[in-house]
Parts: sequence; structure tokens; C-alpha cells
Amino acid sequence: MATLVSSPFNRSLAAAVRANVPVVIEGEPGQAKTAKITGMAEGWGYHPEVIIGSTREATDFLGVMIENDGVVSYSSFNWVENLNGAEKGLAVFDEFNTAGPSTMKGMLRVVQERFVGDTKLGDNVAIVAIMNPTETAVDAYDLPAPMANRMLHLTWAFDSAEWLDGVGTGFAHTVYPSMRALLAADPVARKAAVAGAVTTFLRHKPELLTPPVPTDPAKAGGAWPSPRSWTNAINVLAQLEAEDDEAALYVLNGLVGDGAATQFLVWMEANDLYNPAEVLEDPSIVDWSDTRADRLFSLVNSVTTMGLSREEDWKKAAAVLTACAANGKPDVAMPGAQKLVNNKPSDARIPASFKNAFMELFSQTRYSVAAAA
Repeated sequence: MATLVSSPFNRSLAAAVRANVPVVIEGEPGQAKTAKITGMAEGWGYHPEVIIGSTREATDFLGVMIENDGVVSYSSFNWVENLNGAEKGLAVFDEFNTAGPSTMKGMLRVVQERFVGDTKLGDNVAIVAIMNPTETAVDAYDLPAPMANRMLHLTWAFDSAEWLDGVGTGFAHTVYPSMRALLAADPVARKAAVAGAVTTFLRHKPELLTPPVPTDPAKAGGAWPSPRSWTNAINVLAQLEAEDDEAALYVLNGLVGDGAATQFLVWMEANDLYNPAEVLEDPSIVDWSDTRADRLFSLVNSVTTMGLSREEDWKKAAAVLTACAANGKPDVAMPGAQKLVNNKPSDARIPASFKNAFMELFSQTRYSVAAAA
């Protein structure tokens, strides 16, 4: 029995599947892409359905019109019902870039809106597409920019040792690492930290948030930065452990492109951001008076997100923002403080120290802390 080892590719793919961000995997023909992806899916508890793009028509995704008592609707299909009926499902679109233009438009609605006909794919269904490079595929073409920008682009990593170990038994005894073993134990806390870092970076480099769409079709059919791809990056990175730099590089390269990914990682290395989960437990570990404003902004943004994500963290987040204000940085903490007040759990009371720290600023914005207590 062969147990596959963890790899940056496996962790990146698992993170995207758990985050429900569509993935497109590109690799040369004959390297067992489809077999391994379906095997990994089953090992993770997902029911896979393989849909081959080159053999489908647009109606296979848009549905067929059906009239019933004068009402016209669009049909669903067995593969959709199988996915929605599973506890967890994985739609595998094979030979993705060989689908005809009209078929690709139908698939775009599936990836973008998650509708097949009038049937919506459930939140339990993730999407992975597989394709060969345009140079070696049959009648293939570059992905349209709207489709490409919705997906995490991963280059296939063929594991020869894995193949040699398993081919003799048809891979029947291959064991895949669980998602729990591959990914972050607390994606909620990780997402808060990642979102704080990404948004602070983009305030520093706003040109990387909404750059022009690449004019080169090959580049437009790959990874490039946009608000959507940065959002996907936050959601996928949140699934990875904080120290998993290799998989993080895969994810960033595959969502926002090499250039933006490199600039973000260099910025992260230079700024040495605080761990918001640690600060949430002990605000005193922060040197509030001698830390740069951008580091504090990232921290406060992350802590606020954690306080809004889990009720049990709301009071802790309020204490962190109170410490920030009490140590001479109330303007940095003010936006987060107002979000916490606006979204206070029904059974929580606003601490007196919090009121005192922000009373003057709230009064300047005509917002009453007492009214929300």
C-alpha cells in the first residue's frame, strides 16, 4: 500500500477545492491527470463526475427547454443531480480547452454562476478543469479572459515515483492524504490574517488591483490580477498553513500571476506582519507606539475580521482595538471599532474601556457608542 506524500501541488489543489474556487490544471497528454484527480477526490470524500468538453454541446450546460403546463424551464442532467445529491461533489471538466466556443460559453455560466440549465450546483460541489497545452491538444485554444480570471491555474506536477509504485496494481492500493492533513486547521483565523495582509498590500500597490486585462490572448488565458482573482487568492490561501510558503507561491502565481505574486511575497517578507491570532490572545505583544502604520493597519483589519467572524472573538477584538487606541493610535483602530459596534453580538456588552477609547472619535462622526450598547 502506497501513501502519497504531501506536495505543494497537492496542497494547492486541496486548498482550492475546499475553498470552492474553480481550478484549471494544464499538463501534457498521457500523464494520468484525470485518473489522479478523480482518485484524490475520492480519497478526500468527494464524488467525482467527469464531463468531457470536446464531446459536449452548449445545451449540455445551458439545458434543453421543456414546457410544462405552459411554463418553459431548462432541463438538468444526471451528472448535475449526482453531484448535488452527493455529500461532497467534484465536477471534473476534462479536455477543457477543446470545447467549441459556443460550448465554452455554456461552461462559463456553470463556472461563473454555478447554474446548469435552471439547476444550481450546490455549495457542496467544487469544480476542477483539466486540459493539455494548446500546442499538444487537438483543436485547442487559449481560454477566454473571463473564464481564465475565475480559475486557479496549476501546472501539472507528474510524480514518477508515485506512478512506478502504483502502476503494477492499477493504483488500487494508493492512499491519498486527507485534506485535514494537508491544510490549515483553522481557516477562519487564517482568512482574517490573509485578508489583512492582501488589502494592506493593495493599498500600497493599488495598480495591482485593477490593471488592464492583458492584450496577449495567451496571457489573458492565464492568471492575472483583478478584484476577483485577489478575492480567490484570499479564500484559497486561507486554507493553507501560515508557514506553507511553497503552496502559497503556487496559489498566488496561479491566481494573480507571477509579477503580482512576487511583489506581494517580497512585501510580506519585508514587513514581518504580526500574527493576529496571537495578538487576539495577548494585545501586549504589540509595540503599539513604535510599529509602522501599515503593519498596524494590517493587524487591526485582521483582528476586526476575526471579531466579526466568530462571536466568541468579538470581545477579544474589541480589547485589541482598545489597546491600539489607548497607545496613541485611535485613528488606525477607528474603522475597525465602528464595524465591531455595528455588528455587536446580541448578548455582548461594549466594555467601558472601549467606549472611553473611542468616545471622542465616535462623537466626531455623529455615531453614539451608547446607542449600540
